[in-house]
Amino acid sequence: MTVFKGYLRIVRANLGQLLMYVGIFLAICVAISRSNPGGTTESFTQKKLNAAVIDRDGGSLGTLLEHYIGQEHNQIPIVDDPQVLQEELYYRNVEYILVIPKGAQERMLAGETDGVVQCVTAPGSTAGYYVDAQIGQLLSHVHILLAGGFSMEEACEQADILSQEKGRINLAEASESGSARTGYNFFYAYLPYALFGSIIMTLGIVIMEFKKKEIRRRMQSAPIPFVRQNLAGAAALLVVCTGIWVFYLLLQAVIYQGGIFRSGHAAIYMLNSFSCMLVALALGYFTGMISENAVALNGINNVLSLGLCFLGGVFVPLEMLGNGIVSIAQFLPTYWYSRINGILRDYGELSSELWHTIWAGLLIQLAFALACFGVTMMLRRGQLQERG
Repeated sequence: MTVFKGYLRIVRANLGQLLMYVGIFLAICVAISRSNPGGTTESFTQKKLNAAVIDRDGGSLGTLLEHYIGQEHNQIPIVDDPQVLQEELYYRNVEYILVIPKGAQERMLAGETDGVVQCVTAPGSTAGYYVDAQIGQLLSHVHILLAGGFSMEEACEQADILSQEKGRINLAEASESGSARTGYNFFYAYLPYALFGSIIMTLGIVIMEFKKKEIRRRMQSAPIPFVRQNLAGAAALLVVCTGIWVFYLLLQAVIYQGGIFRSGHAAIYMLNSFSCMLVALALGYFTGMISENAVALNGINNVLSLGLCFLGGVFVPLEMLGNGIVSIAQFLPTYWYSRINGILRDYGELSSELWHTIWAGLLIQLAFALACFGVTMMLRRGQLQERG
């Protein structure tokens, strides 16, 4: 009990610094998750640019193109003067200027397709590629109609009708459940980074305090066995980490109006994140044992938290990782955390196969935490024997 209280006293003494680390990593986690809102599939809209048309030909082709630009984009009236055109582009009042030179209609009737019209865009702008593709498609319609025996007026009229026919766009749902991804699922997707970052720094600071010569010698001379000392310390750190985990749990409920508690998978979300917290605890214990100062602790923390999150599918979706990386990532706890979170995202009802994956993922995370804790105990015993 004395060792347990000792750990808590050190935590209390460093509480301000610990809360700072929790706040920093929490802010990063929330910012990333909020930047990926679980929007709906109705959020797609076609981009409209500020465009202008300079018709120097005055034929049916120019009328068609001017009408098309006004229909698809925000048409800006502009004077046909080189200095005015440059100023409008420089101040970004327009992003695209379509110029229909004199004789463009005759060139189309003669069968020409390239260079019939010209475009002017601001330097470095990519708007020209977008509108050029639209104009090119429209001119292709006119060219095909002319080749089919239509007059220029008839071809322009039919091309205008064709341009008004829009394909129906339905974005496929990524979720098998047929609903949009929830905001709290995004939060839990990035939660490992907040847990690893804050807990490793928190525990590392506490462990480094216990490595000081005075405290170490007192613990060695105490009648409490080595195993009991470390178990008491682990219990104290578990209390601290559980408090951090509960804080994150309550925070997501506030941010997302109930969060996972509105989901039928709340218990799995909690088990998955708690298992991840145990992994962070074991890594924090290990990191504190091998770190000699705060600079080294911060460096190791960055390598572990960022490395595990990148390779485990936290920052990069598992579907985008190569087969070789996935084969390696399967040995990491973050991979299984992300697998479980992905299942909760994609499925409303869980089959027996999915339950098998979930339980396997939880057990692998716990096994990783126990293995890391065991290695830390061996390392700690070796350090005590070496230093005496």
